[in-house]
Amino acid sequence: MVIDLENEGPRPGESAPCMIMTMRQGKQNQHGRIEYMGCMRNVDPILCPLSALAFYFFNRWGKEGAQPFPSFRQPEDYYGHYVFPGSVRVPERPLSYGTQLDWNKKMFQGVGIQSKETTHLPRKQAPRHAELGGVPESQIRRAGRWNTDAMTGAYLSYLPRGFMRSIAGFPQEGKGYFLPRAREMPDEALCAKIWPEADVWLERMEAYHPDRTDNEVVRLDLAGSGFLRLLRTLRVVLLQDSVILRQQFPRHPLWTDPLFNCEAYRRFAARVESSLVNVVTPHELTMQKFWPAHDAVAKLRHEAAISAINSVSASVRTVSESVRTIRDRLDKMERSPASVAPPPTPPAPVLVQQGTTAFWVGSAASVHASPDGSGSIIRVPSSALAASSSSQPQPQPRVERADVGDVGNAGSVQSLPFVPLPLLLPVVRWPPANGSNH
Repeated sequence: MVIDLENEGPRPGESAPCMIMTMRQGKQNQHGRIEYMGCMRNVDPILCPLSALAFYFFNRWGKEGAQPFPSFRQPEDYYGHYVFPGSVRVPERPLSYGTQLDWNKKMFQGVGIQSKETTHLPRKQAPRHAELGGVPESQIRRAGRWNTDAMTGAYLSYLPRGFMRSIAGFPQEGKGYFLPRAREMPDEALCAKIWPEADVWLERMEAYHPDRTDNEVVRLDLAGSGFLRLLRTLRVVLLQDSVILRQQFPRHPLWTDPLFNCEAYRRFAARVESSLVNVVTPHELTMQKFWPAHDAVAKLRHEAAISAINSVSASVRTVSESVRTIRDRLDKMERSPASVAPPPTPPAPVLVQQGTTAFWVGSAASVHASPDGSGSIIRVPSSALAASSSSQPQPQPRVERADVGDVGNAGSVQSLPFVPLPLLLPVVRWPPANGSNH
């Protein structure tokens, strides 16, 4: 059967035909378990398995003088047929090991391959070829059915797409399926010249209904209809690849068949040859060639950004540790006994005499007005005290001078220049009025 592998092309939605094969027995399968494997069209038509199978079936059923096309009326008509029988005239006879060995030896001798192994050689060389192409070991194990774990056997598909792409000559990462020879599609009339019976039997199968009495097939068989759809895909492959193979092997006797000499095929071959001269590679596929370099640059930038972020993070951690240390020290200082000690005792006032006027210089707590009215009090405004502690020059404030007995009498207050001191300065007449010495 054949399926379309989605998103295999460089553009979204482009698919690639994939031929699916089922196996019920083998060296790794001794219990009749159904196993699957698939293959895609190869970049080189000489190595393409779909192309080889298409030409084989054409040589068997399609060319002039070939065997008649088999009947698909009921499964019993074709279930016993072998794809590679021991004789094309007896399709029910299997290919013997001796025949397979002889033909493999002839092929190896024809291309100059020297090996002790013959029939098992392709199974050994395919994994090596995939390994050289960078295919992961897990993909190779799935392709060769060497995995025995439960996930692979019960849940994953048997289509290791990375392995299949690499063997077919495409990037194993995907999005690289592009065949210039497959851009031109043959007309339906030209395709119908190859195995026209396949269209007839497939139409009969699809029209089958169990309630109808005029069915032309016994039942709708999935295996039979899948094989007929595969033939319809293979005839397109045959026509597209034949244009290139005719140029490489112009003397092959197959090209004498009426199919490759009709007018419809000549027109189609001319279109394919013209498209191969002027191949327009999709931009998406062209950009894929620069993706590795782009990824490398992006990786370097990412590593540089991560390094810078780590450096900044280390600096932030260092600053945070310093701030935490300072905060801890401040907390210890606030909790220490020295931080709650009582304020120091203010110094005793000092008497300063200027002429007939004397000043007591001291803190406000140690200066008091004479209770007997022998002196005057100078009141220093609080704004002047604040200004005295500032480094910027401030306008000199004015202070009030009044007799003790006249405190609060606005008419007896005189203005004097003030030298900023955070003090309350009592002004005392000298000598004192009562004859006291202090």
